[in-house]
Amino acid sequence: MGMENIEHVVVVMFENRSFDNLLGWLYDNTTDPPKLNIPTQNPPTFDGLKANIYSNTLNGEQVFASHPPTKWPSCPNPNQTPTPDPQEVFDDVTFQIFGTQSPQPADMPNMSGFLQNYATTNVDAQSVKQIMQSYGPKEANVINGLARNFAVCDAWFASVPSQTWPNRGFVHTGSSDGHVNNDNLEWYHIPTIFNVLQDQGKSWAIFYNSGVNSFTYLQFPYIGGLRDNVKQYLKFLDLCKAAPDADSSAKLPAYSFVEPRFMASWFGLDDQPNDYHPPHNICRGEQFLAEVYQAIRNSLYRDKIMLIITFDEHGGCYDHVLPPAGAKPPMPGPVSRDGKFMFDRFGVRVPAIVVSSYVEPGTVFRAGPAEAPYDHASIPATLRDWLNLADDPGKFLPSPRIAAAPTLDRVLVRAKGNENGNWPDIVANCIIDGSDIYSDIPLNDVQRGLVAAAKMNQTTTHPGFVNIQAAQLGTMKDAAGFLHPDAEI
Repeated sequence: MGMENIEHVVVVMFENRSFDNLLGWLYDNTTDPPKLNIPTQNPPTFDGLKANIYSNTLNGEQVFASHPPTKWPSCPNPNQTPTPDPQEVFDDVTFQIFGTQSPQPADMPNMSGFLQNYATTNVDAQSVKQIMQSYGPKEANVINGLARNFAVCDAWFASVPSQTWPNRGFVHTGSSDGHVNNDNLEWYHIPTIFNVLQDQGKSWAIFYNSGVNSFTYLQFPYIGGLRDNVKQYLKFLDLCKAAPDADSSAKLPAYSFVEPRFMASWFGLDDQPNDYHPPHNICRGEQFLAEVYQAIRNSLYRDKIMLIITFDEHGGCYDHVLPPAGAKPPMPGPVSRDGKFMFDRFGVRVPAIVVSSYVEPGTVFRAGPAEAPYDHASIPATLRDWLNLADDPGKFLPSPRIAAAPTLDRVLVRAKGNENGNWPDIVANCIIDGSDIYSDIPLNDVQRGLVAAAKMNQTTTHPGFVNIQAAQLGTMKDAAGFLHPDAEI
């Protein structure tokens, strides 16, 4: 059992949602427990939310974690909760976790600072409470349906208690090269898992669902000479349709990394972000996730595919579980560039789901008691063992974080010949009416990076100046005007 039955691993990574925000109400241990725990626990349990139990306090008022999201003055569409975008840089996340920006060595995380920290954004006094709201199985039926029908990890943590760029660094390299924040669109000049796969003759591709470019390709100059492996998302859908006996070039590569659409290029109904990033409409993320899943579900060789769904970081959204300490420092960059952080604790918990014919439906998995917890380094660690990428250690990524990470082979518990044939038909049940299309939505750092890179492809202006210009862009409309100065936006 395990990975020997898998020929294609697909990872789709979304943006900025905590585990509680999307999956906190998946199971109730009393009335509706999961069917199986890995490692085995009897009875099986799930670490989720309960009504009137978990809370934060602001100005003496206790606000409990609850669902479903509701309308607020700052957020008239509940599917865009929270609006505005919460804080996610290292200092803000530290406050969210500890209730202070400067925790002392003896201080323990208590997840008490989300409400107070959200109050520092441009949000009115009433709407600040929405940070404690989350989506249940009815409001986010796709991701909850996949979690219930396959295997979900209720203890998968972001690799860094901070932003998108460093956390995506750990997925691809086992390191953030010393970065703890997005750091003004500074590219990561370190080798990636894609370079390892290329050097060892293993097939791979990055599929991006954007008219701008692939964020992964832009973040890591080391893969700059491998442009043929970076493809439009429509090619992913096409490769899923191949016959089981088709030539390998007509099927998915051994490793596929799928990106959602991070930003709108124009503002049409079908050109909106579908990455789940607040305040983007989660319905669009649900629809995109359902499309990826259905493409694999309907594939004639789906039994050979393992789909991993996760999120890079929590994005300031509330979660009740304390991030563990004792994280192994990465390599390169075992100390942050400012010398203040040793990469010795993990970030906030995020969703992680494994979809495969060899998964037992209703599984909740987590690392064993003597292991490091699951984090994003578990993805390259799984690829390492599956493809024997470290037979020559000098040809693999050197990070101790990857070396310590638990892998996903243990989640595939069904034997060949006993595959789960019940892949349910899951489609998003939410409705998109176009009310979420507005050009004054503020840009986030990922979007600014994509805009800067796209502009560099249009002009001979020095990249440093382009980065300065992109950093000053405020809204989606500003970005569209920056990229298309002669168009009517």
